[in-house]
Amino acid sequence: MQALLCEIAAVPGAEIFGRVRSVQGLLVEIAGPVSAMSVGSRVRIVEGLRGAITCEVVGFRNGRALALPFGPLEGVRMGAKAILEPAAPVVRPSNAWLGRIINALGEPIDGKGPLISGPDSYPLKACPPPAHRRSRVGGAIDLGVRALNSFITCCKGQRMGIFAGSGVGKSVLL
Repeated sequence: MQALLCEIAAVPGAEIFGRVRSVQGLLVEIAGPVSAMSVGSRVRIVEGLRGAITCEVVGFRNGRALALPFGPLEGVRMGAKAILEPAAPVVRPSNAWLGRIINALGEPIDGKGPLISGPDSYPLKACPPPAHRRSRVGGAIDLGVRALNSFITCCKGQRMGIFAGSGVGKSVLL
């Protein structure tokens, strides 16, 4: 029975795809099984000059899906195949990622080879944990500016935004 389950798991699933109907600036209009797509779905357009281009569905108009690319659209033409990614995008981090440089899609850009996937997967788009489940911030840290240490105490693990007009020294603080 176990061998049969392994054999069934190895069978590839059906490929759901549509076709590119228009490209306007960065907006790609895809016709096809729009009912299988939802806002946030990932679509991979093949037949571009640079190989496959990943896009994200951002809306629908006149029975077609509207998608924005994660890269340049050079070489994409009308009728190009747009394959729906089978699952919601997830990330599988591991301790081997520490010290590595990755891009927004979780791909390594530091030239140190591929990333090792961890055992647990986490959705890329998820709600933040409730405030009562988050760990407490650590002790105060020295910002290097005594006035800020006095009036705006910052702690380890704290989130902080620095907002100011141009040319007033935000980068100097960092």
